[in-house]
Amino acid sequence: MYTLNVTNNYSYNVPASNAKTVAKDGGKTTFEKQGSLLLEIPGIGTLNFIDLGDKKLEGHPDITETWGVLIRAITTEAYYRYEGNGVLNLEIDKLGTSTLNTDNGSLVQIKLRELSIETKMNLAI
Repeated sequence: MYTLNVTNNYSYNVPASNAKTVAKDGGKTTFEKQGSLLLEIPGIGTLNFIDLGDKKLEGHPDITETWGVLIRAITTEAYYRYEGNGVLNLEIDKLGTSTLNTDNGSLVQIKLRELSIETKMNLAI
C-alpha cells in the first residue's frame, strides 16, 4: 500500500472513487494505505491508479522494487514501484494538467495500448 498526496490548483473539485474530494483552488488531500483509486478531473478525464501488488509489468525488467502501481491517464501511463511505504505526489495545475512525482521508488512513463482489436475470420458461406 502507498500514500497519494494530491494538491489541486484547478478551478474545479476533483472527486475520488472512495468518496473523498480534493477541493479546488489549492485543496490538499492525502489518501493513505491506498490500493486502486480513480480521480475524476472535470473536463480533462480520469486518472486511474491500479494497485499491482507484487505483480510486474512485462518489458520493464530494470525496475526491481517489490510493490507496484500503474497510473493510467487518457493517453499516458506511468509505472511506479516501491519498497516499504510508497509515496506518490500529484499536483493538478490551474489548467487541469497533472504532474506526478515520488521521492521513494522508481517512477517512469510508459506506453500501453488502450484498446486491442482482435479480428476473427468467418469462413462460413
